[in-house]
Order: sequence, then structure tokens, then C-alpha cells
Amino acid sequence: MNKNQALHSFRLRNEGAGIKQQICSMIADTALFGDLLWADIVALANHLDCYQVPSKTTIFKEGEDGNYLCLLIKGKIEISKADNNGIQRMIVAIGKGRSFGEMAIIDDEPRSATCVAMLDCELLVLDKDNYRIILKERPALAAIILEKLARLLSQRLRAVNGKFVEHLSYKDGDS
Repeated sequence: MNKNQALHSFRLRNEGAGIKQQICSMIADTALFGDLLWADIVALANHLDCYQVPSKTTIFKEGEDGNYLCLLIKGKIEISKADNNGIQRMIVAIGKGRSFGEMAIIDDEPRSATCVAMLDCELLVLDKDNYRIILKERPALAAIILEKLARLLSQRLRAVNGKFVEHLSYKDGDS
């Protein structure tokens, strides 16, 4: 599935005067990329698309092919995962400045969760093809992006491990 098919229901907001400057400002306000040098933010902005997503829209579904990550600029999204009975269970709700769908840039595995807009949202999207262009044209920036993604995923894994141990301790206490 290409990016255009996956994002077909979103309204692209890349036209108009000053959109690249707005995208730069949006990038600077994110937790993932806010500390980049301005020159790197400008370079990254050239490879991001800005989309408006209405409330209750599914951004992507668990099990689908994934080829893009999102930076949430405005709004709120819910990330959920199906349990063993196929019932969607909310993992987390995230707000402005956060990223999601990052694993799609790193691996070729299906989406591990479903993301739905809880409010009207604005997203910046970096797809795998544009990341590969950055890798070719600006390898130092690509390395910084990859390092940031690795650090973010490591932090999330550590948090999940902590919750898992708490869950095991709770279960042991019930016996």
C-alpha cells in the first residue's frame, strides 16, 4: 500500500503561501524533533506532508502495512490494540507534539496497533520513501532521525517492561 492509498481520506494541507515555514514551526514544537538544528528542521520539512484528519477517522489499523510515521500537531489520538478476543483495548491517548507509527519507518512489519483521531487533528507525515531520500541526500540528518527513533522506542519498551513486571507482581500477590 502506498502513502496515497493509506492517507486518501485525509485533507492534504501542503499548498498556500508560507506552508513550509508553518511546517518548520510545527516540527520545532514536537517532542521528537524539536531540538534539531534549524537547518535540519528546514531540510526535514521538505520531506513532510501536512494533513488534516477529522475526528473519529482511523489513521491506520492494526495489521495493515505501514510506511509512515506521524507527528501530531493538533488534536488527540487513541492508540488501541486487539485483545485475544478481537476487542480493541485502548493502550494510550496522545496529544499535541507527540509522534506515533514510528516503527513503520524502521521495519517492514504490519502495524502493531490501531490509531483513531479522537478530535480533529493535524498531522505531519514522514513516509519511508521520503526517509530514504533524506538518507541519500542528508545522511547525517537521517542518522539523527534514526537515533531519535531508537531512543524513543527504547524508552517505550522500558516503560512497558516496567508495567509488565508490575502486572506480574500483582498476579503473584493474588495467588
